[in-house]
Amino acid sequence: MNPNLAPESYAQQEGIGEVPAFIRVGRIRVHFVLGVPSAALGANNDYAVREDGAAGANTCIYHKEGGAWVGLTA
Repeated sequence: MNPNLAPESYAQQEGIGEVPAFIRVGRIRVHFVLGVPSAALGANNDYAVREDGAAGANTCIYHKEGGAWVGLTA
């Protein structure tokens, strides 16, 4: 297997108990949260998936820009 394509080269999980706190894909982290993500969470260009959000209210997926989480619209 090509080592550059091995799962450990592109993904990393950190957990809180049984629930992943985030998954790393390359340089980007995808955080899994309940409620609005805290400004202290993550770094610019990260994403957050809000597990209790409402799609129509743009509260399901966030992108961190300029130190703030911005709800993404479809």
